[in-house]
Amino acid sequence: MAFVAVERSGTLPRHTGYLESSARDLVPSSPSSPSWERPSVPFAALARDLDWQRVSQRGTLARHVAIPFITFICVATWRRTRRRRVCARATSDEALPLPARLSRSLRFYSAVIPVLAQYIVRPWLADIGLEARSGEDLQAEMDEWGAQRLADALLGLGGFYVKTGQVLSTRVDLFPKPYTDRLRVMQDSLPPVPSDQIEEIVVQELCGGSDLSEIFLEWDPVPLGTASIAQVHRAVLNDGREVAVKVLRPGGEALLRGDLTNLKLFATLLRGRLPVDYYPVFCELERALEGELNFLAEAQSAHKVAASIRHDPLGRELEAPLVVPLPIPGLVTQRVLVLDYIKGTPLSQLAARAKELGIELDGPMGKALGRNILEALTSAYGNMIFSSGFVHGDPHPGNIFVLEGGRIALIDCGQVAQLYSDQRILVAQAILAAAAYDGSPDAIVALADVVRGFGVTFHDDTDDEDAAAASVALYLFGEQDAVFPGGYSKEEFSERSPLRRLASFPSELVLLGRASVLVKGVAARLNVPWSVANKWKPLAEDCLVGLCRKDSRQLPSWALATAQEASTEGGRLTFGDATRRMAELARRWGREKVASMVASRQKAGSEANFKAREVNP
Repeated sequence: MAFVAVERSGTLPRHTGYLESSARDLVPSSPSSPSWERPSVPFAALARDLDWQRVSQRGTLARHVAIPFITFICVATWRRTRRRRVCARATSDEALPLPARLSRSLRFYSAVIPVLAQYIVRPWLADIGLEARSGEDLQAEMDEWGAQRLADALLGLGGFYVKTGQVLSTRVDLFPKPYTDRLRVMQDSLPPVPSDQIEEIVVQELCGGSDLSEIFLEWDPVPLGTASIAQVHRAVLNDGREVAVKVLRPGGEALLRGDLTNLKLFATLLRGRLPVDYYPVFCELERALEGELNFLAEAQSAHKVAASIRHDPLGRELEAPLVVPLPIPGLVTQRVLVLDYIKGTPLSQLAARAKELGIELDGPMGKALGRNILEALTSAYGNMIFSSGFVHGDPHPGNIFVLEGGRIALIDCGQVAQLYSDQRILVAQAILAAAAYDGSPDAIVALADVVRGFGVTFHDDTDDEDAAAASVALYLFGEQDAVFPGGYSKEEFSERSPLRRLASFPSELVLLGRASVLVKGVAARLNVPWSVANKWKPLAEDCLVGLCRKDSRQLPSWALATAQEASTEGGRLTFGDATRRMAELARRWGREKVASMVASRQKAGSEANFKAREVNP
């Protein structure tokens, strides 16, 4: 480019006469003007018209200038075109082509249908003597074969099927161990996108198309993790801060939307055959997907979650029970998100890490670590639900990290749910009723009334609707060893599962239920007895006090003056924190008195309803 500028200026530096004559001879003349004087020359034509023999004869200087110059231009043009194509694939909102959708649907159904069918066909064959195995041996063989086939299919398909596998892998209380073990790999990573493609997207989104060195001092080409939506790389900013860079997978949006369409169709076809109608669940996850595909929204959600966990239902600031990595200001676009870097072990790899350190998870140290993890998660989710109603909706073990020193981190705020005042009051009432549940008729009616208050409905042929509704509440919030009333089973795939009686389940509760159930699943995996209802009871009481008092008009926690960005490194308990906690103890008796009055009024109403039903059956 310096050569072109010098020639057009008409003023060559000293000792460049030979360069001028050589350059003139490189390009053929035209009747109007020499080619080298025209504003732009197509490089393909330039290369075609070159007389390479004359170049060789004119000397080595022309060969060392012209050839590298043309090569540089061609390479730069190729790189620019490639960048545009990569970014076009990453930003494309076009729907997945019909042949690709049909192909993925066929692969999904061809894997899932045999897995489901074997549990019907092979026991029948064993009954008539055509199956060699029977009993526990047959069940173990079916579980192992089905788990392997399902895991291979979901990993091969990728996309939203992987997120479905992540949820299944946490439900050790519902699914056989071979399934949860095989699907656990989906909590960590998928086959990565080549780093050069990811780098091109980052360059275009953050560096103005120049180079990574505009912002980053270091870039690790080996990803920290790959998921169905994004890929994460470690990097160091030019000021020395260590960060994680999250990049939307190229072409991922069309794939995810196509997968959700297939899963919704699958849920529609199997309505009445599965324990619950999963169609509204996938519809709610589809809505939540919009936030996951827009990193600007995720960045805002991270700030809201970080503020929500640091405030109680009465708006008082607390020490954060866990760490939420925050975005770096100014380094967020719709497709690239630069966050604080988290150094730790994901919960999905905790067993292997504990084994390396010689810690038995079933031993005293392992139990203490498990209680610390559950305490942090339960406190954080309790604060989110009852303080502002803004809830992180994707707490699978791959998003939960154990940091050095035992602190816990919660990453990936792409899926969130917002519960408003009326819904938070219902959740608080459900928690209090679940915590007080003793199996009596009054307790069953109290739980059932709260569940119906959410808008949950049941099939007309449900024999004991109160027992079914109370069982749904216990499924979501009850203790692990709670006995469901009416003979209902806590096993999701049992014929007596209360979920099979559901006719409708409001979408607002889908992510809330997922969060609650996953916390219980983590407790089951760590083999730690845990009661979500008992842990959330004080927060539920504060929530009722805060929302029912006349001066309850307050801002959401993330809009309060105290909602400043907390350090992701954690910190010691400050004098101000200690003072606030002492004052909280002094005021606790007043809040509990008000909450007990509310609970007594609710119990009296439930007893009146129960007596009225006895009089008028």
